[in-house]
Amino acid sequence: MAVTAATNAVREVEAYGPNNDGGQRRFTVAAGTDIAKGSLLKFADPRTASQSSGEGDIIAGVAAMDKEGDDPSTEISVWTNGIYEFTASGSITAGDHVQSSDVMVNGIITSGDVANSTQIIIGTALKSVSTTERVQVRMNL
Repeated sequence: MAVTAATNAVREVEAYGPNNDGGQRRFTVAAGTDIAKGSLLKFADPRTASQSSGEGDIIAGVAAMDKEGDDPSTEISVWTNGIYEFTASGSITAGDHVQSSDVMVNGIITSGDVANSTQIIIGTALKSVSTTERVQVRMNL
């Protein structure tokens, strides 16, 4: 059974890295877990990735593949370097640092006061957008 991507799934625009593969890294994931390609993933020790739940998460990257729950594998490829398209949870200005949002569902991001935030910067916005618009972000984790 195929994993269904969320409406706000992150989309690859340009992949960078030594092999132009988005700087893919392998992370451990829990067996029996569904993860859709384009899901924003959080990092946990030891080198484990799972679905991000928003503000305060340490972002591992974006799922570069589907991981189906009935698939016994416990690894996933994660994009970390390139330009990716996210959904804005508020107004974002070109050049803003963007972070995972506390109202996040997959690829929803926000900009904010970095000095007074617990959120982790995931990249830089490449255009100005309003709430719910799609924005391209230069990400290099």
